[in-house]
Amino acid sequence: MSENIGRRAAHLHWHEGLSWNEVARQLETKRERARSAARHYKKNHPDEFADPDLEQITQDQHHNTATVESKSARIKTLDQLLEACEVDLNIWRVDHYLINKWEVGAKSEWKNLHYKDGKATGDVRSEGLQVEPLFQVKAWLIRHKPEPIFPTIQPIECVAEYTEPARGRTDGIARALIWADPHFGFTRNSRTAHLRPFHNRQVLDAILQIAHEVQPDRVDILGDLLDLAEWTDRFLRSPEFQECTQPALLEAHWWLAQMRALLPDAQIVSYEGNHDRRMDDAIITHLRAAYDLRAADEMELPPALSMPKLLALHKLGIEWVDNYPDGEAWLNDRIRLSHGDIARGNPGDTAKAVVRDADTTEIFGHVHRIEWVSRTKWDRGGNHPIIGFCPGCTCWVDGRVPGKTGRQQWQNGCAVVEYKASGEYSIFPIRIDRGVALWNGKQFVGQDRLEDLRKDLPGWRWQ
Repeated sequence: MSENIGRRAAHLHWHEGLSWNEVARQLETKRERARSAARHYKKNHPDEFADPDLEQITQDQHHNTATVESKSARIKTLDQLLEACEVDLNIWRVDHYLINKWEVGAKSEWKNLHYKDGKATGDVRSEGLQVEPLFQVKAWLIRHKPEPIFPTIQPIECVAEYTEPARGRTDGIARALIWADPHFGFTRNSRTAHLRPFHNRQVLDAILQIAHEVQPDRVDILGDLLDLAEWTDRFLRSPEFQECTQPALLEAHWWLAQMRALLPDAQIVSYEGNHDRRMDDAIITHLRAAYDLRAADEMELPPALSMPKLLALHKLGIEWVDNYPDGEAWLNDRIRLSHGDIARGNPGDTAKAVVRDADTTEIFGHVHRIEWVSRTKWDRGGNHPIIGFCPGCTCWVDGRVPGKTGRQQWQNGCAVVEYKASGEYSIFPIRIDRGVALWNGKQFVGQDRLEDLRKDLPGWRWQ
């Protein structure tokens, strides 16, 4: 048998559906040699078995799955399909497969042609229209060991360009500096006559420094400007409280004058608290004839024995809000300021009680604690927050101020409120710890100002 006929025979047997092992046995040769001979023959005789309807093999792989399919007369089984598509069964397994059979008419034509100098020699033999069976064999494959389709975790690449946001506007925004409960007052040492203050001078000086930084449009002092421990009948008055009202008035005026000198154009408002009210209560109880008395040439001023007159607030341009506990002022339609008349023992309970029944945000003093509780009010127009807030106190919190117990849950602090007439606002609490406050990226360290006080008010044993 010639080499060309051997190659044609190998290709013919394979086209008829024999496996390569069966082709090799027919030709009494090795499998790979038979396969190579058939491929060589097909390469040189591409038209001899070129009917596309009788030979269609397709393969498709998608990540961890694949399909192989044959439509031909020679591939009739799954094994023949896997062999023809060279499927590595160590990598893939057959999930499922199908085999279909149908008959088609095909023109059978055999060619034995040779080409030389552009001319063909040989013979062509036609057997006419033949009915042949055609098989479809299709298999679906899955990897034994699936490969990851996408990385489980991968870095994020942001390709967005930065767009500078719109800058905030300052038009229409006002600022208020709010502090409460200094309790100007003293105990007097019975042997040395030295005065030990209830008010904390370092805290007050820190607030002055904050006021210089903030430059507020208004300052609100939420009550209990004076302690007036010797004016009350609520508890047994110690002799140490006697003769302390005059120095308390002098020093309170001195600090208020410092604030006015620092902020000559600001509105300053001081509210009557329950301790400030002690003077009126004592006059009504023990000396009613002195109630509401005014000097003959000062009839337009407050009564002679009253907090605003004794503090000379009219000379400092400081407003006085009386009528405790109903005295109040408003920053806008949504923020109400007052001294407050609710006090609960546990931290946070006072603000909770205030905000529970409030229709607007309430900023108050009285309890000497920094408290903030908020809720959302829903009405026909939507919802808006209601806040109950206390900025803390400016008196000493070490137990020297007369109270129910020596270890009170008190904190020093103040607050800055930014607001608009249209109702918008923000509250910024500022905690003051041992005279030191942090706000707006700066540190404020309060001084006791004792030497300044002695210089401006000589004759008193300030301590």
